[in-house]
Amino acid sequence: MKLHPVTSKISERGSALIAVFWLIAILGMIVFGGAKMLATDSKYTKDTRGRIYAKRYAEMGLAVGQHPVITVDDPLLHRTGDNGGSYSVNIVAEEARFNINTLLMQPDRSLIRRLFTKWGMKPEFSSALIDALKDWVDQDSLVSLNGAEKREYERAGFDDMPFNRPFKDLDEMLFVRGMEQVHAFYPGWRDWFTVHGDGRIDVNDAREDLISVLADVPMERVAPLSRFRLGADGAKHTRDDQKLTSAVQVAQLLGVFQPNIVQQLNQWVQFAGPIRRVESIGTMGDSTRKLIVITQNNQILWRGEMPHHGR
Repeated sequence: MKLHPVTSKISERGSALIAVFWLIAILGMIVFGGAKMLATDSKYTKDTRGRIYAKRYAEMGLAVGQHPVITVDDPLLHRTGDNGGSYSVNIVAEEARFNINTLLMQPDRSLIRRLFTKWGMKPEFSSALIDALKDWVDQDSLVSLNGAEKREYERAGFDDMPFNRPFKDLDEMLFVRGMEQVHAFYPGWRDWFTVHGDGRIDVNDAREDLISVLADVPMERVAPLSRFRLGADGAKHTRDDQKLTSAVQVAQLLGVFQPNIVQQLNQWVQFAGPIRRVESIGTMGDSTRKLIVITQNNQILWRGEMPHHGR
């Protein structure tokens, strides 16, 4: 049966209208997708630009911080540019951290055990990790009770491990069995360690929680020592900062009077570490970069970038 000419034209117009609607819908999706891609690209470009400028500011801060006449309270260590970017520089003794190689060479590993406990590790995990770290740095192939030597690493698919020598770089610690789990739940672990220095802690620059672990005292006992270091104005790195000068003085401020603990402090602390650590944090918008240089007698021992954890 043939359609009436008028009905046929109406049907053709309806089909054309539907086609137009479909075309508009498709064009709309294309435009929307293009706009979304453009927005994503713009965000990527903005983020990339921010990271580049943040690193430039951090490099500027490093240049200032490495100058031999710069002091820790110099206002030049903090600057904001006209474009909103900024850098902030912190200068401390590198010895304000635990030397991981020294800790592992001690017959008594109670100090590193206390540190791992503070991080929230379970005792059995801490014991296994300490044994694995020890096996990595010692020169023999004997496996500690819960440790890991060549055979254990080969089973995991890693050849030529462990290195059986002291750590030369903190990133080497990530190769040790168990450290990947530490890195996952406590990414700021690097802030506690160094591979430089003779193992004694510079208590004039050491953070409060590190001193708490070192002396085996609760954090509230460290408060008098912190107030002493800050001086009358209560601000860090200002001209009225005071310096600790003896283990006896440290013990008194911590409220520790047992002769054996004073003796341990005398073994573990120093007051003017010769290795200088310059940390420069560059910021641009939401981007932050942290560059570090470690020097001794104007010679660079290490230079690189580390994650910034906002501490």
